[in-house]
Amino acid sequence: MISYKLLEAALLATNDGVIITESGGGGAERPIIYVNPAFQTLTGYTLDEILGRDCRFLNRNNHEQESLNTIRQALRANQACRVVLRNHKKNGEPFWNELSLSPIFDENHAVTHFIGIQKDVTERVRYEQHIERQNQLLIEKNKQLEELVVRDPLTQLYNRRYFEEHLNRLWSVHERLKAKIAVAFIDIDCFKLYNDHYGHLEGDTALRLVAQKISSFFSRGSDIVARYGGEEFVIVSSLQNDAPPFIERAEKMRQAIYDLAIKHEKSKVSECVTVSLGVCTGVPPARSTPSLFTRKADAAMYQAKHLGGNNTVHTEF
Repeated sequence: MISYKLLEAALLATNDGVIITESGGGGAERPIIYVNPAFQTLTGYTLDEILGRDCRFLNRNNHEQESLNTIRQALRANQACRVVLRNHKKNGEPFWNELSLSPIFDENHAVTHFIGIQKDVTERVRYEQHIERQNQLLIEKNKQLEELVVRDPLTQLYNRRYFEEHLNRLWSVHERLKAKIAVAFIDIDCFKLYNDHYGHLEGDTALRLVAQKISSFFSRGSDIVARYGGEEFVIVSSLQNDAPPFIERAEKMRQAIYDLAIKHEKSKVSECVTVSLGVCTGVPPARSTPSLFTRKADAAMYQAKHLGGNNTVHTEF
């Protein structure tokens, strides 16, 4: 049997804080009856300032920590637990405390006291937090890189690659559910003449303005707007019911682009920049591919151009 003096010497020699409290007998308060010197060094409190108090005084205003709920549950159930929580020293300095808490039973298996072993793990927690921040930064940078891969750098719309991948996924779902889908091709009328006359810098500005206007009309969760290439844009959208609401939005968008009043002296359609739209709607047929819709939407767009431009042609599959 280890002697009392040896146990006392061990508690005095350990570098970890040791604290013993009364069980509380079901009450909220569990007065401290013993702390070793390491605990006093850890917290900055003297023995007289500690004895008789409940350990909660170390929490200051951090009473909503999840780890405190773990401690409360362990105390109520007379069970052991290990947590890391944020405590405060006497001077107000916060520190991270790794607490191992265990009940002490008498010969009748009744809990008489609790013993806690406390270790200052502030540096470890700070390092873990630093690693977590670095991981979050890395995740954000990866997201940014992913966005660069799928975004058109000029208009910030999705690029053709992303559109085709998204359309393939959407196509499979709509084919299985027999749900309607809409694909729209949009082309700026006489845009080569615009670039030749105003220069490519002005052309880029016009492309951005048109892209922003398209996005403003097709920004729902079921809409994807992409720059297909050059002065051509494309929209794919899930249709909950019929096509008319989609066509109405497309028509309002076409008019809004005209209302931008971007001067186009060389246009054969209007004095301002205009667009022609081709829309294809319908349910994807079984064992088909998205190219069925894209070809029909593209053909409808060219038909709109042949009708004089600044026009919309709708076709169904």
